Amino acid sequence: MGAGPTGLMLAQMLRLNGGCHVVVAAPEGLKMELAKKLGAGDVYVELSRTDASAQWQKIKDENKYGFDIVVEATGSVKLLEDAIHYVRRGGTLVVYGVYSNEARVSWPPSKIFGDELRIIGSFSETYKFPATIDYLDSGKVKVDGIVNKTYKLEQWGECLEAMKNKTAIKAAIVFD
Repeated sequence: MGAGPTGLMLAQMLRLNGGCHVVVAAPEGLKMELAKKLGAGDVYVELSRTDASAQWQKIKDENKYGFDIVVEATGSVKLLEDAIHYVRRGGTLVVYGVYSNEARVSWPPSKIFGDELRIIGSFSETYKFPATIDYLDSGKVKVDGIVNKTYKLEQWGECLEAMKNKTAIKAAIVFD
């Protein structure tokens, strides 16, 4: 779930490490277009920004047993709460998005122990950083287009606005 910069890289790494049916679900627009261009997934589900319930239901209908691994990479608490319902029995939910300290989720314990789910967190790939650098250096993980806007320091306001109004996938401030 999610096609932001780290989500796009993680989807590619999942494919490179045995993921055989990687579904990228994200809102329609720039990030989803880039996900397709990078070949981040096998299937792409473009979610409506106004009401994505039909697309989420279609994912459930087409994957009735759920997924071995579900990665919530958006930082949306609502999507994190819903993500557990897409994990197959014995599967894993990876909490990969960034959330505020005040954020809370509510999951039924019976779902977790009854389906023998594993929930793991991943913030900065503590033990995989060298491997990640190798993937980037080798070109196996494609990043062209992720930083799609650059600004000078004095344009910091424009940079923040581009991120806020979603005209940038990832913006960077560059120094002369």
